[in-house]
Amino acid sequence: MTEAVSFQTRARTIDHLGREQIADVPTAVSELWKNAYDAYARTVSLHIYSADPPTAAIYDDGTGMSRSAFVDKWLVVGTESKVDDRAVSADQRQGLPERPRQGQKGIGRLSVAALGSVVLVVSKQADARFIACLVDWRLFENPYIFLHDIKLPVVEFDRPEELEGLVENLRTALRENLTGSDDDPARRDRLVDAWVQFDELDQGRTPGNLTSARIRAALAARVPYEAHLADWPVWTGDRPSGTALVMTELNSALTAWTLEGEDATSEEAGSIRDSLVRTLTGFSDPYAPAGGSVMDYGVVVHQAGPPTTPVSREEGYGIDFLKSLDQYIEGHVDETGIFRGTVRAFGKDLGEVELVPAQAPPTTGRDRIGPFDIAIGTFEGERQASVLDPDVYREVVKRAETHSGLSIYRDGLRVMPYGRPENDFFKIEERRQMHAGREFWASRRMFGRIAITRADNPNLRDKAGREGLIDNSASRAIQLLVKDILRTTARRYFGSDSTYRKELLPGILADNEAAAAKSKKARSQQLANFRKALRSQTAALQAAFSTVATIVQDLDAAVNANDADGVWSLAPRIDEAVSIRADLRLPPKPRNLGNFEEQYRGYRDLYSSVANEVEELRTRWTEENERLNPRPPVDVARSHLGRNQKAVTDRLSGWKRAISALLKSESVRIDAQIDQDMKAFYKDAAPLLVDVEAGRTSLRTAIEEMDELRDRLTSEFSEVYEPYLRALGQLSVGVDLEGAFAYAGARESTLERRLEQIQGLAQIGISVEILSHELGTLDRRLATSLSDLAKSAPPTPALGEAQRAGSELVERLRFLSRIQVSGGDERQTLSGEDIVVYLKKFFGPAIEERGIDLSATLAFRSARFMEFPSRIFPVFINIVNNSLYWLAGRPVKEILLDAVDGKLLIGDTGPGVDKDDQGNLFELFFTRRIRGRGVGLYLCRQTLAAGGHRIEYVPDGPLRRLPGANFAITLRNGFDG
Repeated sequence: MTEAVSFQTRARTIDHLGREQIADVPTAVSELWKNAYDAYARTVSLHIYSADPPTAAIYDDGTGMSRSAFVDKWLVVGTESKVDDRAVSADQRQGLPERPRQGQKGIGRLSVAALGSVVLVVSKQADARFIACLVDWRLFENPYIFLHDIKLPVVEFDRPEELEGLVENLRTALRENLTGSDDDPARRDRLVDAWVQFDELDQGRTPGNLTSARIRAALAARVPYEAHLADWPVWTGDRPSGTALVMTELNSALTAWTLEGEDATSEEAGSIRDSLVRTLTGFSDPYAPAGGSVMDYGVVVHQAGPPTTPVSREEGYGIDFLKSLDQYIEGHVDETGIFRGTVRAFGKDLGEVELVPAQAPPTTGRDRIGPFDIAIGTFEGERQASVLDPDVYREVVKRAETHSGLSIYRDGLRVMPYGRPENDFFKIEERRQMHAGREFWASRRMFGRIAITRADNPNLRDKAGREGLIDNSASRAIQLLVKDILRTTARRYFGSDSTYRKELLPGILADNEAAAAKSKKARSQQLANFRKALRSQTAALQAAFSTVATIVQDLDAAVNANDADGVWSLAPRIDEAVSIRADLRLPPKPRNLGNFEEQYRGYRDLYSSVANEVEELRTRWTEENERLNPRPPVDVARSHLGRNQKAVTDRLSGWKRAISALLKSESVRIDAQIDQDMKAFYKDAAPLLVDVEAGRTSLRTAIEEMDELRDRLTSEFSEVYEPYLRALGQLSVGVDLEGAFAYAGARESTLERRLEQIQGLAQIGISVEILSHELGTLDRRLATSLSDLAKSAPPTPALGEAQRAGSELVERLRFLSRIQVSGGDERQTLSGEDIVVYLKKFFGPAIEERGIDLSATLAFRSARFMEFPSRIFPVFINIVNNSLYWLAGRPVKEILLDAVDGKLLIGDTGPGVDKDDQGNLFELFFTRRIRGRGVGLYLCRQTLAAGGHRIEYVPDGPLRRLPGANFAITLRNGFDG
């Protein structure tokens, strides 16, 4: 007898199709965003909340789901909608053009299990009720439960405020999947038996960590769903429809965004965050033509302070960005594999090209690949070989660190995992290892995409886990085609074997070297001019100081004698002092003055004093003249106008004479130079006529050499006269070339200095890493040994001192390494009193020996706030340590701590910070201390910034407490007093 039977499905099938299939968290997020795209969402976003418990949510404003749609489609695996190619009705598209469907298997929604074990699904269709469903995906991990025995609770409601009262009912109904109910005794017995077996299995694998216990704990937790849903525009009524997935029991790749302190700065957490940013930033094709059905997307992280958005759809990096790079190819590959498009090599457009593949692709059946588009741009590895502006080149290099790679996009959305650094689908790095120069292309220096469509390339299908295309003849064919295009363009246009590199690169290198040399010469000349002015004007400035002092004395005498005529007679001398002040102003200051820095600062301070004295003198003369002079005001004003007009006219006349003399001299020089250059061509070309006439050279050769000579001379003369004309043109419209050179020189000097600093920081980082690695172990060994010694030997003063010294040593090393030792570091309530006690304990002997008064106001001592001690104490240690250094030799040695308006203030009676140094004070490696390293204040700023606090130098104003160096620390949430 033949019996008909059917498959029996275990609940674990859902786990296999969902969580276990998805490659990683970025891929899971991408799948859910694609579902939003299929639902005609205009926006979709991933929100990560560092709440208790940590929560994540995906919100979209697509068509949403009614109860029937949710039950009949979302809860049905492999729905027919994914294989049904019928057009979506206009009313479901929400006014958007039709979108190619991204989903293929009807299981993408199950990837939510890879993000969080518990999810609350909330959805709404326009003009329909809200629906909600609570799911714990760990129910589907039990291999002993049949799928039909798991029941998911679904509710409908009308207003957002109703959800809070329904969540507990959802938890109760979902919890029933662990115990069953008396309504169905057979199902109850199956569930109880299944969980008993699974608990036994769990106990053997992970003792004390039963899945059933974790499910119960999660369902007992209180999640602020309503607060999180406030970020969903459908919940607030701003959009009529959409779906929200609110998840808890998160994957560690999402909780990495909620970490704080040192956990947040660990290498593992940083790597996880970078992977999400790199993958999702390119979710949609940035190189597609403008227009079309574009969906906005983003990742929003909610921690203390305003939310941050590490991922969003970027503008400004589309096809025009690729075209601006050193090398660029763009075109269309037809079904026969022929590439037709444009090529740009070393900044030069080479026009339309056609590349025929070495091997034609399959064109029939399941092996066939259809047409696709390709666009790739790249930049030279060495700055001197690039046609890009230096500032642009630096930005491109910086972007390549996080956004480089060759991606694949299907119908405008990214196909994972292509474009990631670890993926080498097109064998770019493999070929590069054979011969980097010839193969040219490098994943880390290229940007671009392969654009396919589902309609033209139905055989290019994703693997079930979305970790790439299924390995079939079609995927291998497109791989071979792209590899062939990259190989051909590298060898023909870009690589070391190409004629274009050999012909064009020397000119680029020469141009960049010439530009660098000219820039260096200009900076050198500007520095020389500045030093010359500084030397030549110093004596005149000192004389001006004496002159102004004499005028002040004469004005005092005239005022004391009530001598109106005497006051009036001082007017020409005061006008002369004003003119001298203008004459003695220095040109723009270069960034690096070397051994002239001290001389410059002396000049600057004296000039500032003279300028202030002149201004005060002029103001006082005006006031006293009005008081004493009986002349009619209009006569005084007329006389003053005449004097000022004469001063302006004299100055302009002087400039006119100087400029005219310089232009005349320059005109004579240019005329002579051009007359000489005019003879250069004839001088070198005339011998060719003699050679042709004598038969030693053919006519063709002579003409070619003449043309080559003309081109060479024209190029050489262009490099001399065109920049000259451009400079004159800039002068004619008022461009300050000297100021521009000063700015450019300062910027280049800054960048070069930062490179040196980074190299130095790398060495410090190695030392700190070794210190961090060993400190915890050494601390424990030291503490254990001293403790054992104390038990086995009678207490002595020497032993007590050793214990104290060991503790202080660890405290100081802890400050340097910024790690947690001796039990870790927790956020706690700190007070100003705690800081004072800590500082006096840390610096006690030094303060006492040097006779320094370290005091704190009552406002500081009573200030209270929440923070990690390791984030606050090292900052005060560093600033007070600097004060100890600069107070040496001062007549008054005082350090004062105060607090006002959410700010902690620190001041001392040292020499203070020179105003030219104040802007650099928190830069890495900036220091004026002998043998100082310039790391402390930089670390202070970075450490405080990690907690949302800010530190600044206070040069003057109401926050300045003492006449020396003053700092203000602004706490993120202020403090309680």
